[in-house]
Amino acid sequence: MKRAFTLIELLVVIAIIAILAAILFPVFAQAKAAAKKTQSLSNIKQLALAVKMYQADYDDVYPVGCGSCWWQPRDGGWTYGILPYMKNWEILRSPGDPKDKAGWQGWTKTHPDFVHISYASNGVMIWQDNNWGMRGLMGLNQKNGTECGWFDGPGVTPESAVNNVATTVMFTERNNSAPTWGPSNFMAGVTWWDGAGYPGAWPDGTRDGTPYRFRTDWGSGAEFIANMDNRNGAVSTNWQNKACFAWADGHASVVNPVSTNPDPTNRPQDNLWNAYRQ
Repeated sequence: MKRAFTLIELLVVIAIIAILAAILFPVFAQAKAAAKKTQSLSNIKQLALAVKMYQADYDDVYPVGCGSCWWQPRDGGWTYGILPYMKNWEILRSPGDPKDKAGWQGWTKTHPDFVHISYASNGVMIWQDNNWGMRGLMGLNQKNGTECGWFDGPGVTPESAVNNVATTVMFTERNNSAPTWGPSNFMAGVTWWDGAGYPGAWPDGTRDGTPYRFRTDWGSGAEFIANMDNRNGAVSTNWQNKACFAWADGHASVVNPVSTNPDPTNRPQDNLWNAYRQ
């Protein structure tokens, strides 16, 4: 006589399988997230090394973040500047970036020159000496007052001018970027260009923690959320409230964005975006 499973035994087996699944699935998800974080850290490290190789050929100067007329490759930008040293567009994309074009301006969504880029250079603009000037490593270069320029210098940054190369931001992760037009591939630290679809606020530990919102098409488009916590600015926190960063000396690490600028008013020396800080 063949003996079959009883209903109780079948339910017990199902319950055991459900318990094992509940235990293992989060572990698998964590392992997958850890693998993506490692890949992103590797990508941003390769970008930093490409910049260091670029510097070796260009008198130790960092490439510009974007040329004065905003259009690459016509008037330059770091993505095209270091292309001979990286030779692979895929490292410009973080595996944590959803690559959603919803926040892009309409005409950029179908333009053949535009590809998703997940990493933004430190191109912070700071008001100093009665003028706005680029105080990051790779930002908007309009120093020479070309047909499109009006920001004062410095337009490019030599490494010799950086006082704290090991603790000055070179790159970080940011979603919603396209590399060939506008201030899309650098973070300016200001929100002037949020209306073009490029959220640019740097981290600031003194903000209230509400979502950081921006609009496209210079304010006429729909509202989008650049970050759920405005203390992180436009930095994407894909890895348990942390992001991958590359630093001016070429090394890379995963840190909380707020730690790069905890209190810009009272602790300016701890603003790791200002390449010229003392």
